[in-house]
Amino acid sequence: MTHSASRRWGGVVLALLLSASLPAQTAGRVELELITEPGLPVNAAQRWLAALKDAPFSSIRIRSANPGDKVELRQRGGAGSRAYQVIGMLTERNTLLLPGGEFRMGDTSGLREWLAKIQEGGETRLQETPGPFGLTPTQLVAVHQALSVPTAFSTRGQPAFAVLKRIAGGLSLPFAADAEARQAMAGDEAVGDELQGLTAGTAMAAVLRPLGLVMAPKKQADGTVKLEITDVRRAAASWPVGWPPQKPPRETAPELLTFLNVEIENTPLASALDAIRTRLALPLLFDHNSLARQRIDPAEVKVSLPAGRTYYQGAIDRLLNQAQLKSDLRVDEADKPFLWISTLKK
Repeated sequence: MTHSASRRWGGVVLALLLSASLPAQTAGRVELELITEPGLPVNAAQRWLAALKDAPFSSIRIRSANPGDKVELRQRGGAGSRAYQVIGMLTERNTLLLPGGEFRMGDTSGLREWLAKIQEGGETRLQETPGPFGLTPTQLVAVHQALSVPTAFSTRGQPAFAVLKRIAGGLSLPFAADAEARQAMAGDEAVGDELQGLTAGTAMAAVLRPLGLVMAPKKQADGTVKLEITDVRRAAASWPVGWPPQKPPRETAPELLTFLNVEIENTPLASALDAIRTRLALPLLFDHNSLARQRIDPAEVKVSLPAGRTYYQGAIDRLLNQAQLKSDLRVDEADKPFLWISTLKK
């Protein structure tokens, strides 16, 4: 994912849910070397060895501290053969001090979680703090990249479930959904927008939304990430239908500022937009939920524009305004622009 794409997570309020596992990184060897702090209680070292015997360290040894010793993490090897040496300390308070954490005897779950972070990404992973969806920046980038695959087929008028299944089949992520979501997807709802060329993340979110469903990545107990599909009413956060562009409109979609001669008279809005879409080659996606709430049907609303010269964005805005609609410029996971059309009234 680009740097601009990663910044979006800090400024976008998210609300969706899906299910697809990301492959876990190959776990590296972790060797634990413990130094003892002066004042450590008698027999504490032996008790710690017993307490740590079931922890999945490659090796554990305890020794007295030497001058210059410090708590640290050392990495050896490269991708595929990564190994770590952890220098920890048994303190006079009878706690285990490790890089990025301090543990009391018996805190097995906390220690295993710490060890999993080391195996996932070493010191960088230890320093990462959870962000949206409870994922670290590294995990969010991985999900974003996985969903950046383009949709390579026409979707408009196709059954929603068939479209979702075909998109998922072209990804490296296996998808899953709860029973309620599967029932909603099994209906005869057809996709109303042409999503060909847009990325899988944006396309799937757009197909799910009219079904009352959302998707979101979720971290599992074993450290992997899944995308889970569920009812929007049960989702605390979700993957959005596109993102706010990081560049100004003139750079994001310069074609919208191209001038044209136009004249439209008493024509259904849907037909007028289709004609513009063909010439503009820019996807137009409808927020079908908001249109349904306001009972606005683009195939029924008639619009007009007097003969004259204007630019594409101006023409689109004037047409949409006659139907109490508006457009927002968004980009997909690959920074491809599209217009998101929703109602003026929330």
